[in-house]
Amino acid sequence: MKNIFKRLGIFIEKRHLIIFVIGLLLIVPAIFGAMQIEMATGTETFISTDSTVYKDYDRFNQQFSGSVVLIMLADDDLNQLLHPHNIAAMDAIETEMGSSPHVISSVGPAMFVKHELDQDTIPDDPEAVFAAVTDPATGEIKPQLRPVFPDDEHALIFITLDGKLERGIQRDFANEVMAMVEDADFDGIDEVIVSGGPVFMNELEDMMSGNMQKMFLLSIVLMLVILAVIFKVRGFFAWRWLPLGVVFIGIAYAFGIMGVLSIHMTMVSMGAFPILIGLGVDYAIQFHNRYDEESRRGETVADAIIDSVSNIGPTIGIAIATACLGFAALFFSPVPMIQEFGYGLIIGVAACYVLSMFFLTSILHWHRSRRAISKSKSDQKIKKPLMQGRHWLDSGLHRLAPWVIKNPVYILPIALILSVAGLVADFHIETETDEKKFIDHDIQFMQDLHAIEDIASGITYLNLLVEDEDVITPSVLNWMKQTEDRISEDYSDIIAKTESVADHIVDANDGELPQDSREIEELLETVPPMTRHNLVSEDGTLANVIFTLSKSEGSEMRNITKKVKEYVSDNPPPDGGSVSVTGEPVIQIKLMDSLTSGREEMTIIGIGIVFLGLIFFFRFKILRVFQAILPIALIIGWSSGVMYLLGIKYTPMTATIGALIIGIGVEFTILLMMRYNEERKKGIEVKESMIIAMTTVGRAIIASGLTVIGGFGTLLIADDFLILRDFGIVTLVNVFFALVSTLFVLPTLMVLIDSWREKRRLARIL
Repeated sequence: MKNIFKRLGIFIEKRHLIIFVIGLLLIVPAIFGAMQIEMATGTETFISTDSTVYKDYDRFNQQFSGSVVLIMLADDDLNQLLHPHNIAAMDAIETEMGSSPHVISSVGPAMFVKHELDQDTIPDDPEAVFAAVTDPATGEIKPQLRPVFPDDEHALIFITLDGKLERGIQRDFANEVMAMVEDADFDGIDEVIVSGGPVFMNELEDMMSGNMQKMFLLSIVLMLVILAVIFKVRGFFAWRWLPLGVVFIGIAYAFGIMGVLSIHMTMVSMGAFPILIGLGVDYAIQFHNRYDEESRRGETVADAIIDSVSNIGPTIGIAIATACLGFAALFFSPVPMIQEFGYGLIIGVAACYVLSMFFLTSILHWHRSRRAISKSKSDQKIKKPLMQGRHWLDSGLHRLAPWVIKNPVYILPIALILSVAGLVADFHIETETDEKKFIDHDIQFMQDLHAIEDIASGITYLNLLVEDEDVITPSVLNWMKQTEDRISEDYSDIIAKTESVADHIVDANDGELPQDSREIEELLETVPPMTRHNLVSEDGTLANVIFTLSKSEGSEMRNITKKVKEYVSDNPPPDGGSVSVTGEPVIQIKLMDSLTSGREEMTIIGIGIVFLGLIFFFRFKILRVFQAILPIALIIGWSSGVMYLLGIKYTPMTATIGALIIGIGVEFTILLMMRYNEERKKGIEVKESMIIAMTTVGRAIIASGLTVIGGFGTLLIADDFLILRDFGIVTLVNVFFALVSTLFVLPTLMVLIDSWREKRRLARIL
């Protein structure tokens, strides 16, 4: 392998100008490709489109929908809410929205008032409107109007969007609703709030874009500071920042490829950006550091380029390949956005590696060649002590190494005990899948969402999709009504209300369900079209039974969904009909199950793939593979312990941490191992080889680790985006653990094993 990289080094040395120009020119198509990346927040990012759960949900959305924009008007005076002027303004919104081809139903106070008065317009008489809404005997709001007048201080408008709409159309429509409400001619209303699923998604996407911009700017600042303090190389001060510039080009390449391959930007994959900055700078530092080391030995420009590529190229190549194998474990997750996260990481680290080896070394060649013009060849070839002008970090590592080597009896048992304790704690870490809880609840749009949830008794809907040749028969309608009554009675603590076409037919027939099909059809025509469209299909083969849940916590949703499935399984629709339980709760439960099982599977598969890859890379030297993996495998337990202590839950992002830390951490262990083995091949004894390895490559590893930490650290500024903040905390801790394990556990383990092997070898000789 070293010969292959030596030939690459010769090629780079001879063609450095061409490589530099090509590298710059490729930025243009890369930027164009990056512009093709689209934000994705839909259901298809959470669960596989091949799953039964998704197919049921998609079939449901082909006819009905659970995507609702809600408008809430609040005023402490019911007369003000019922003023004809305000009801007319509501009517204008309901009518215009209801006429949109994107809307299944538009239901609100105006529709109910007109239905009660049996007329098509809103009267100017306030008393007439008040009489239509309230019971003359009690003065209370009529029971049938409670869906839109939940109390005396609030009115609700429900706009149900077509479930088949693409996300972009939903986004535009939600913005249109908000603009119309803002321009509405409401008189004296205290507060008007627009919320619901589509509005929430709009705010979520806007927050994602805003956080990415902030993370980009902060990552630049952090990398500049870290490289200025930690990374010392020959040349003027600004050359410390060369790796950062190269990495930005590499990330542009990566995003360009992602755009061409139609890899979406999701809540998870956006986390790849700071990761790639950290890892990319890491790779560039390794090449730059090794080149600088060769230059300090007094080598010519050509020799320094060739030797640095041939020496560090294979090492970083093995580390990159191993990291990609670890990231490949993400493909085994059943969650699509985690799979896309894996693609983004692999593409990104590969692009950064190629840029570091070719583009960065070409720049170094050009820079050093210019400096060399004024120097004689004899000056260039004067050999200088490697440790001359030692960096303060080198000195610290030189003192640390002997202590680490001498104390395996403390280091290894403590590391193992902490890992086992963390793995035990892992069983007690909860999983969070409710995307609404990924956001800080103090944000205004989250407060609006919760306000509407409280007044509307919940905006989470569990749906029964009933399918039959004719769902408008007495037997099927009776089954719907019985199912609603039984389930809502048994689970009144979580089911706030139910709705089906059977309810409306019963209400229109004075509380009785007709047994004559012709009479049912006549009564069905009295149900307002805007209400009917989301309850029964035009051809009468599909029906939607809606359960509104007052609680959206995972345990409650799981329990009620399980009970509903059991009930409809034991009590199926009559006459050969079928029923599917679907809706947002079913999607969230599927996601939770995928994260729980997929997380453990990804970690195990990641360790297995990396193990097999290292066996190949290390030419079937099992002991060496064991030495590379064990220090990183221990971190998985340490990480779980920290998550448990900090109360951090597993989310679609933190669920990837096992595969990520294997991919990131094994690079550090490989770098130290390869440098140690390089010294051992020179005939240097075990302990001295480790001291040299820790001193020479240790600073680069620490600089690399800190840049990765800096990249992840940018996630902490997403304080409104709790899913990113928690991921940032966990990954920061894990990368720090990777450094600790590489500089403490690995040297101790390697010296202990190699010293034992050396003693056995000498014993056999004697």
